[in-house]
Amino acid sequence: MNVVPLFSKPVYVNDLTLDTTNIVKKLNEKFDVSGYKNETDGAFDTCDASINKFVLNNKKYKNLKKIVEKEFEKYSVNLLHYTNKFKMTTSWFTRSKPNQESNYHNHNNCMFSGVLYLIASENSGGINFLNFENHRFLLPAKQYNIFNGKNHTFDAKPGRILFFPSELHHKILKNKSSEDRYSLAFNFIPVGDIGDISEDSQIKGMDINDG
Repeated sequence: MNVVPLFSKPVYVNDLTLDTTNIVKKLNEKFDVSGYKNETDGAFDTCDASINKFVLNNKKYKNLKKIVEKEFEKYSVNLLHYTNKFKMTTSWFTRSKPNQESNYHNHNNCMFSGVLYLIASENSGGINFLNFENHRFLLPAKQYNIFNGKNHTFDAKPGRILFFPSELHHKILKNKSSEDRYSLAFNFIPVGDIGDISEDSQIKGMDINDG
């Protein structure tokens, strides 16, 4: 028997050895409330996001940006085998105070998104992915796994980095600890020519150094 996860949504997870505490000490970003209060998914106290959405363009985070881009290359080249280069478009810090959580959301105007956890104590709120695709029947199961489950959670821990397709709906789970949780989020788009040269929908993409 062979089970094939056909047309799956690949999520990359790796635990890096980083001095994340020192990164947070450098933060002098202004934060604002991110998302909206919504009774449907229970996010009454939404998390904070840095007002600056291009934080990794700051020279003091130059080495951190290189680390993120190197990890992303493992995802896009080694795992997905894409030949296109990718450009990081936006990057921002998030802060989740005790009892805060986010709404379910996905990211527009990008192909892949990711998160790097900086300060994350136990029960400070991992990331939950929810499958919003239509299902013909909703059946209970004795045991849920990636083949029959509608949602999956990854725990937050310092140095953990994830990459995932931007269309995946996800949320920051409630921070049940007594400490603020900090993370770094980012988006990527492909650059260069997109599509086959024989197709009328081919896009002549921008250079990776544009913008």
